Amino acid sequence: MNAFRRALFVLVAVACAPFARAADSTPEVKETVVLQRVAVPQTDREMGMGIAEFPPNATKPRHKATGPEVCYVLEGEVSVQIAGQQTTVFRAGETFTLPANVVHVTTAGPAGAKILAAWVHIPGKPFNVPSGGE
Repeated sequence: MNAFRRALFVLVAVACAPFARAADSTPEVKETVVLQRVAVPQTDREMGMGIAEFPPNATKPRHKATGPEVCYVLEGEVSVQIAGQQTTVFRAGETFTLPANVVHVTTAGPAGAKILAAWVHIPGKPFNVPSGGE
């Protein structure tokens, strides 16, 4: 009988494992859809524009952009936590800017978020760079 109980316990644990992992995992942010890229005359830079979609409560981990960004929240809300500063929440219809090389974390609200973003960067070089424990 003891072996039966152990087998039943193992079976229940294995069956419930995917649900436990799903409950603990944070949804991933979708890749930004680039709408347009335009060369900045007389420089080595280009401007880009795209749509970033965040599922509900999704977080884009600590990172920094190699160029400045201007963002307009189309739908939902997003909180932005810049290293060393308080978290600020931006809602649909609001804008925010991020200077180049500023470490930050972006998290969507409970309904998710859709953001129109414009940026400047050097073509061929990474734009968003992960930033561990800076």
